[in-house]
Order: sequence, then C-alpha cells, then structure tokens
Amino acid sequence: MNEMNAAARAFVDAAISSPSAPAKMPLFRDLPPAASFPVDALADLKPIAEAIALRTQAPIAMCAQSVLAAATLAVQAHKDVELPGGGKKPLTGFFASIGESGERKTSVDRLALAPVYAVEAKWREEQATLIQAYNNDLAAYKEAREHAKKKHKGDRAAIRSALNEVGAEPKAPPSPMLLVDDMSPEALVLHLRDSRPWAGVFTSEGGVLLGGHSFTEEKIMQTGALFNTLWDGGAIRRTRVLTGNAYLPGRRCSAHIMMQRVVADKLLGDAVLDGIGMLARMLIVAPDSTIGTRMFREATSGEGAFLAEYHARLTAMLTCPVPVDPDAPDVLTPAPITLSPEARELWIQFYNATEKDLARGGELHPIKGFGAKLAEHAGRLAATLATYHAPECTEVDQHHMACGIALAQHYATEMLRLVGGARVAPELHDAARLLEWWKARPSPIVHLLMIYQRGPHGIRDAKTAKSLVGILESHGLIERLPENTEVDGAKRKDVWRLVL
Repeated sequence: MNEMNAAARAFVDAAISSPSAPAKMPLFRDLPPAASFPVDALADLKPIAEAIALRTQAPIAMCAQSVLAAATLAVQAHKDVELPGGGKKPLTGFFASIGESGERKTSVDRLALAPVYAVEAKWREEQATLIQAYNNDLAAYKEAREHAKKKHKGDRAAIRSALNEVGAEPKAPPSPMLLVDDMSPEALVLHLRDSRPWAGVFTSEGGVLLGGHSFTEEKIMQTGALFNTLWDGGAIRRTRVLTGNAYLPGRRCSAHIMMQRVVADKLLGDAVLDGIGMLARMLIVAPDSTIGTRMFREATSGEGAFLAEYHARLTAMLTCPVPVDPDAPDVLTPAPITLSPEARELWIQFYNATEKDLARGGELHPIKGFGAKLAEHAGRLAATLATYHAPECTEVDQHHMACGIALAQHYATEMLRLVGGARVAPELHDAARLLEWWKARPSPIVHLLMIYQRGPHGIRDAKTAKSLVGILESHGLIERLPENTEVDGAKRKDVWRLVL
C-alpha cells in the first residue's frame, strides 16, 4: 500500500473522528412547469375561457377546463360521435382541475356553470306546479283502478281489460337538480333512474367527494366501475335488496372535479382507479399558479358580452327537448354526428401516430392506458366543440377535429407530467409540509412537542411527528441536537435544528 502523505492522513483522521452531516437531499423532485394550454383549440369557447380568466385572474387552463366541462354537460344528451372503426361514442367527459387553495377554483366554476344554475333555478320554480299536477294525476289513477276493480268484481278478464284502459301509473316529475357534487354510487344511479337521464358530477371542492363515502376503500372500485360504464355509454345494471333492480340504458353523466394537489395525488396514485381504467378516461390539468400576480382590475363590458352569449347558447342546449326513445321516454337516443372526409383522415393519422407512441420506449408508453384512449378523447372533444358551434350540425369538420387533437395532446402531456409526481409517497408530501412550516418559524431550533402541538394540520400526534422528523433527518434537512438542549427556557430531549 502506498504511504499517505501527512496532509491526506490528517484529513482522513479528521473525517473519522468528526463525521460530517449527510448531504442535503430533496424529499422529491418538484414537477416541471405546466405546458401552455392550447387556448386556440377551444374554438368558440376560447373567448369564454379568456373572459373568465380576465374576470377571476385564475389560470387560463383552469378556466378552459371549466367551460369545456360545462359545454360537455350541455351537449352530451343530444349527440354521439361516430369514430372510424369504433362505432358510436358518447360525448360524456370526465375533467379534473388541480389548484391550491386561493386559486379561485370556486369563482371560475361559478361563472362557467352560471347557465346551468339558472336553468336549475327555473326548474325549481316550475316544480311546485308539476308536483301538484302529478299528485292530482296519481290520485285520479288510483281512483280509476279502484273503480275498475269494483265495477267488474269477480270477472278477472274484465278487470284486466279495464285496468289496461286506465294505463300506466304516472311518473313523478324529475328533480330540478342537474348537478350533484357529493354522492355515493348508489345515489347517482337512483338520480339517473328517477330524475332526468343525464346529469353532471361537478364540484369545486374535490376533497369532499374524494374524501367521502364514494371513494372509501370499500366503495372505490364500485364508484370507478360506475364512472367507466357511464363514460363508455353502457347500460347501468344493478340489483339491490332495498332499492330493487335497475336496468338503465341511454344515460349520460359528465364530471368536473376541482381539487387541491394533496387530493389529486391520492386520485392519481390510486392503484385501483388506475387498474380499472378510470384514470385513463379523465382529462386533467394542473396549471402553474397565478397567485401573487393578480393585481386588482375592473371588469369590462367585453367580458360581460362574451359571457352573456355563452349563457344564452348553453341555456338553449340545456332546455331544448332531448332525443329519447318514443317507447321509453327516460332513455336517451342521442343523434350520431359523423366525421367529414377531411376530419376522418386527420383522426386516422392521429390514431396511427398515437398507436406507435404506445410501444415500449414510445413517448406514451408510461401512460399507455390513457394513451390507448387518446384518439377517442380527441374525437369526443372535437364533436363537443362542433356541436357547441352549431347544435344542429351532423358532421365534425376538419377544423374542429384539429382542435380536438390539439386538446388531447395537451392532456397527454399533462398526464405524463403528473403521474410520476403522484407516485411520491404521501408521507414525503407531509414531510415537505412540515419542512415549510419549520422554515417559516423565527428560530431554526424545534423540539418534538412543538411539532405535534403547534405544527401543520394532520401532524398533531407524537408518532406521526417522529416519523416525519426521521424523514427530514435522513435527507440531511435537519440535524439532531444533544439531549437537554435548552429551548424556550426549558431543557428538552428531542430537539432538532434546521440545516440552513
């Protein structure tokens, strides 16, 4: 062995006798910035999204998502789209927007859904009259049946014939509620059975929905499977002891869930929802925040004019009669909308390019479940934009198909960006919250009791606090101080100092 020189030996001896603290390591990699939302691809919805963005100063992607979801809600009962080789597809869409508290999600949603709220209000005003008419009709129906049975007492054939003449029992008027926000899968099925055959699951507080009964460990697979059925346009088939059997063809239900990142991580990282394909059916954006840049500005008449036009157009689609089976008025029969020859060729090119990207090593391989549905997403979006542009249209033109493809490509980019981030363990996110709290304190020295008495919400017990402190320490972000270190005038045992 070669003999060390004196300087090298001194360095090694010093390192052995006084080891340095571990190098600081990040808890996880931050997400890269979001790509710019292709606003031009919104076609007629572009000025609406821009007007809402100007009014709220929220991220344009979030505003675009809200108006796209609202337009989807309005057109889904009226049209299906015919895709090459795939047959008819519903225009149902599941949208999700991710933004932190203070991102003005509720304000955006309120503006985008204003026409829907107005229609619901009109239906509520009409409800009392409809209920009264229904009660009168029901009473007359029951009386007619009793009269028929008494008149032909003992004559089975005559009673049956008379009851047939009385007809079917009248159906109660539909609920004036089109939107639901906090529901169980059973409640959504009942809503689609007993109310209108189309609805929307919309909420600006996604934590209420995803943290509620529908997404518990016992219900999450059932909820995901129901949403898959609705997206695919399949009939709902359900048998229950208490509520009976339900065979519900011709139903449509779209969704837009706005949520914070901590909620989104649970959704995107859920193995069950990923495994059964629900995430592959979702269109998600997580735009960079605008918080800190939203200086006060007055609303302008231009914004109001665009919103008024949007309000009128959506109201017309929401209130005009929807196509139904004449023999089953609660079964939707949306009219098929086809692709023009140019749109068809464009869609096929996109389909083939997408399929190549799904192969191992391809750009879409990490999200192959979503990628396999990307061309269908593009077709649905294109048909939605075309129908919003001209409700009576029977064909998707090349322009709207190009818009649908551009939107689908953006959602694929977002999914690639987000899925990796969602695979970060929840405890690392909690450790990051603790670290931010720690950095904001006036002193870098903290003892364990301070953490679980005054620390961030959700870290208010010794076991959790110790675990998260251990994570921060193993990443070299804090260092333990000797026992009996004095903090706040008292000697403490479990004390750490922030590594600056």
